[in-house]
Amino acid sequence: MPTTIAIAGLTGKFAQCIASSLQAYPDVFIRGYCRSPEKLPHSLLLARNIEVIKGEFDDKAAARSFVRGADVVICCYFGSPEVMVQGQKVLVDACEELNVPRYIASDFAVDYTNIPANAIFPKDSARIIKEYLASKKAVAGVHILTGGLMETFWSEFFGCWDRTTRSLSFWGTGEETWDLTTYETAAAYTAAVALDKSAVGVLRFRGDRKTIIEIKDSFDKVYTVPLNLVNLGSIEELNATVLDSFRENPTDVMSWAPKCFAYWCVQPEAQLGDTIDNDRYGSVQATDLRAFFLSHDVDELHCADQELGYRN
Repeated sequence: MPTTIAIAGLTGKFAQCIASSLQAYPDVFIRGYCRSPEKLPHSLLLARNIEVIKGEFDDKAAARSFVRGADVVICCYFGSPEVMVQGQKVLVDACEELNVPRYIASDFAVDYTNIPANAIFPKDSARIIKEYLASKKAVAGVHILTGGLMETFWSEFFGCWDRTTRSLSFWGTGEETWDLTTYETAAAYTAAVALDKSAVGVLRFRGDRKTIIEIKDSFDKVYTVPLNLVNLGSIEELNATVLDSFRENPTDVMSWAPKCFAYWCVQPEAQLGDTIDNDRYGSVQATDLRAFFLSHDVDELHCADQELGYRN
């Protein structure tokens, strides 16, 4: 019997990376869920071991059809609080009702389990869903933490990298460490976890751990051009900036979320720490920062996240 792995949010880049990683394993059947199957790559729609179910995030009947018979459900939603909270609750409830044994939540971030409950955090949905899963009896929660995603770090969304001046803006001393993992490394570990029936609870995976100073050193060596560093202020000033933006307009997420995530990336309590789970899956080769640089032209770093997707 093949293992049935259900992936919600299949039109997303990360979900498609997971689907690609799963193709390396024998006897795997993938069931995808999304509202616009026509947006999926043609090659994915033609794959012999992939089925796609169409449905909205709040469609309970479609969600039940999606999870029925699955060995594990992976949620790759990324969107509004309504999608991230209510959408996931619909999936979790369907898993509970139909006895799906495990649910991999849409976490893939810093270690929010150590962030105080009253603190501002862009993915507050992760904390809500973790508690929601803990209240269930039939379905066990799985929470994969990866730190910051490398492609996002260099993207326009994050707002740190200026490709026109080859400058990297940062807060702090430059000696604060960052946990960084590529999409494809995170996807490969997620695929391995999905196939490991014993994997439940919180798991932590990391591609690399670097300070801003070390990032500059690696950048300079690989690209043989200098990375210009721009110090924006202290970590305390970063936190104050986030709080001011949040208080001014909490619903304008883009005005405060990227900086808020950067703040937690360098907070010791939200980092992955020294005890990570990479060695649990020795077949997965994590991509470090140097390898990431070597696989991307310097002028393409800002759009590295846009180049991701399904590859068979």
